[in-house]
Amino acid sequence: MNRHAVLQMLLVVGGLSLACSLACSSGTGKQTNTSAGAGGSSPAVGGTVVPASSSGGATGIGGASASGGTGGTAGDMSGLGGTTASGGATTGSGGAGGTVGSGGMSSKGGTTGTGGVPSTGGTGGSAGSGGVNGLGGTQSSSGATGTAGSGPIGVITGDLATGIAFKDTDGVLVNAHGGGIIQVGDTFYLHGEYFLPSSTTNDFNGFSMYSSKDLVTWKNEGIILPQQPSGDLGPIRKGERPHIIKCPATGEFVLYAHAASEDYQTDKEVIYATSATVNGKYAFQGRLTNASGVIAAHSDMGVFVDGADAYVVTESGHIYKLSTDCHSWLSDDSYSAMNGMESPTVFKANGTYYWIMSNKTGWRANNNEYATATSMTGPWTKQGYVAPVTDSTNDLSDQRTWLTQSTWVQPIVGSKGTVFLYWGDHWYGCEDTTGATSGKHNDQATYVFQPIVFSNADKTMLPAYLTTWKIDIGAGTWSQ
Repeated sequence: MNRHAVLQMLLVVGGLSLACSLACSSGTGKQTNTSAGAGGSSPAVGGTVVPASSSGGATGIGGASASGGTGGTAGDMSGLGGTTASGGATTGSGGAGGTVGSGGMSSKGGTTGTGGVPSTGGTGGSAGSGGVNGLGGTQSSSGATGTAGSGPIGVITGDLATGIAFKDTDGVLVNAHGGGIIQVGDTFYLHGEYFLPSSTTNDFNGFSMYSSKDLVTWKNEGIILPQQPSGDLGPIRKGERPHIIKCPATGEFVLYAHAASEDYQTDKEVIYATSATVNGKYAFQGRLTNASGVIAAHSDMGVFVDGADAYVVTESGHIYKLSTDCHSWLSDDSYSAMNGMESPTVFKANGTYYWIMSNKTGWRANNNEYATATSMTGPWTKQGYVAPVTDSTNDLSDQRTWLTQSTWVQPIVGSKGTVFLYWGDHWYGCEDTTGATSGKHNDQATYVFQPIVFSNADKTMLPAYLTTWKIDIGAGTWSQ
């Protein structure tokens, strides 16, 4: 169905020479449409910086998200604080902030820590520990040197022609596509479709998962939902677009995906599986229905959590509001701005809801578009293209959403701002516009990770392809 390519970024892992482009919609049987630089207080390289609610650093950080030297002991009564605590200039083990009011106005950091090797962020005290607005050390530190308030710094590298060839910690190409990312604590869990090297039909073989603290170094967590003995995710079936949420009311982790027959049309439905832990083995629960047993009969789909509410969004602009336990849907509304489009990716930034969508061109990349709204219930208004488009009729242009199709947008919230990370798949062998080779060798697909920019006059989100860029996880900023 739709394996779509999403962002392209890589950590200087050896560039895999894959002459790939991304695909925008599903494989055989799919119809074709005719028709923050490092943040600080200023926006990151054209990116909008969203201030965090409280920030460490200058006002008594006890080692927020990584840096600083050895802090004073909690409740240090020597009054070494002064009015501003010293964080330390390089990454090291953050100090433990004192409780509110201890050690004077704020506790004093120790000597400058030594960067170089990965270390754990400082231990934050209770709210306001280490002085005013002290930030707890929830982010671990990378080996790269950082300033107070920064965390792991990932360097993402990949040429436009090849995509980002992420390798796991065992040196094997990361194999998880058309999926999502969920953050739990200081760890990001990327999950997606697992393809066999021998596959030419791309039938369902399982959903895989990888974990990372810097979005560059990935550990293989294994297959979290394998092929079932029979049924919707059994042999000779399609299983695509896995996305995981933590149900707001129950805390249970729920994986949603699209299942279908070989032709993608005889039957198609949203299915779900559950797990008590994010990286556990997910138990297949069946089709997502309402109280009357009506299925969500769509192909490409995504998920979105907005406070206490959770939604499944599907191709052609359908929004299914989920029940409190996230095991069924309560309502189905559709919006014309997204009609006829697929690969739905929804996120929220600065009070505005964004819906990225793709045209239907099989496994080949196309010019993804997006719409916006002030609420999930609309009205939704189409705004333009995700990436620059010189000639919308040019099916071979590298501008086709930088040779990807949208898959996921992940907010990276830090002490100084928020980076919205676009992920698209960069499929292998997709340049053939006849579709003769589209969708094969997907185990060799790579990635496109790019920072979204909101301030462009032409309204594009990805104004220029960045071959190499850096993301500071702790600060929530990016730079080239």
